[in-house]
Amino acid sequence: MKPYSLRLRLLLWAALWIAIALLVAGFAIGALFATNVEERVRQDLSASFTRLTALIDKNAAEPRLTAALTDPRYDTPFSGLYWRIEDEASGATGRSRSLWDFEIAPPAGLIPDGEGHFAVIDGPSGQTLTALIRQIRFDANEDARSYTVMLAEDRAILAASINQFGRDLALALAVLGAGLVAAAWLQVQFGLKPLKSVQAGVEAVRHGRAKTLDSAYPAEVTPLIGEVNDLLASQDASINFARARAADLAHGLKTPLAVLAATAPDLRARGDVATADLVEELSTDMADRIDYQLRLSRLHQRQRDQVLNASLNDALQKAVLVLRRTREGEHLDWQLDAETGLMVDIDPHDLIELVGVILENAAKWGKSQVSVRAQREGGQAQIRIGDDGPGLPEDQLPAILVRGARLDESRRGSGLGLAIAAEIVGLNRGKLELGRSGLGGLEVNLSLPLSA
Repeated sequence: MKPYSLRLRLLLWAALWIAIALLVAGFAIGALFATNVEERVRQDLSASFTRLTALIDKNAAEPRLTAALTDPRYDTPFSGLYWRIEDEASGATGRSRSLWDFEIAPPAGLIPDGEGHFAVIDGPSGQTLTALIRQIRFDANEDARSYTVMLAEDRAILAASINQFGRDLALALAVLGAGLVAAAWLQVQFGLKPLKSVQAGVEAVRHGRAKTLDSAYPAEVTPLIGEVNDLLASQDASINFARARAADLAHGLKTPLAVLAATAPDLRARGDVATADLVEELSTDMADRIDYQLRLSRLHQRQRDQVLNASLNDALQKAVLVLRRTREGEHLDWQLDAETGLMVDIDPHDLIELVGVILENAAKWGKSQVSVRAQREGGQAQIRIGDDGPGLPEDQLPAILVRGARLDESRRGSGLGLAIAAEIVGLNRGKLELGRSGLGGLEVNLSLPLSA
């Protein structure tokens, strides 16, 4: 994907928000789990505390239990489960074997009561303990006995449960995140699929396979399609209007010019030869210029990235076939050698105009033979059209492409043919060069891009 693509931006934003949501959810779930586990530990301590207080020997001089607790960890040194009983009157203490020779005590300043307190205290072997501390009072043989009882559990057990849950939760959230990102990718793919259709429609318009975009698009894209179609219609209407106005102007001027040219013989008959020649020259020049502009107005004005398609073989064959039947071309030997399947990136009508004016020029100047060769070279179609006419000196070749330039006034014509060819080639990203033909006359070398 491209760095500035819409698809990449949507995926990155989706992945970012998914990651943020999963992180927040992970911390929230972890905190809830830790709170629940802490509460469960406290409930277990409360239950064990009840069993512990029920086993206190109320008649013993020093605090002790009448029976061992069922959990063997209370008898295993530094196992993580501990109890301690202190007689408040005598200060004597009793403790579980799991404490060995380590002494645990309530936090400083804590005054236990019958409700009990939970506190975090230090334990043996660097352990941190969660302790339940409560004051217990017994009446035995009419003597009140009061004890401070502590029951503690190593928090490492709690931390191990929380850490294990955290690892499992992280793995589950990672899998969920990957699934959500994959779902977001699919959503983006399907969501942007109409844009692919728009791209294909625009490409069809550029290649000339369609005039407008198909209207079968989602509601969100339909306004864009409507605007593009309106733009295409407006552009076509503007071009057609301009061509029509140019044609109307040209035809409107041709009739007065024809009448003006018809006055030249009358002036010449009256003896005003200079004025007759001037009128005839001006009217002819104006008619040629009008014809030139009229033919240019019919050319296909391409967009910058528009791709067109025309068969070079068909255009050459049609042009040669027509010129064979003209007065200037019927006596010529036409040699046509074109590689099959040459499709060039140019409007078909412009291609006919292009090869027509060049072949017409070759027929005008050729003595007995015209050679036409076309072949594929890389991504270009190379066309070489040569004749056996008089040709031109090297220093005069650029001048022949100038509009209206005529290096030989003895032949009829306006001198606009090769100038029009140069306009068409430039309009279609091609190249036109003039040189000496192998037959002795002029050779026109055309290079046109092949159609995609």
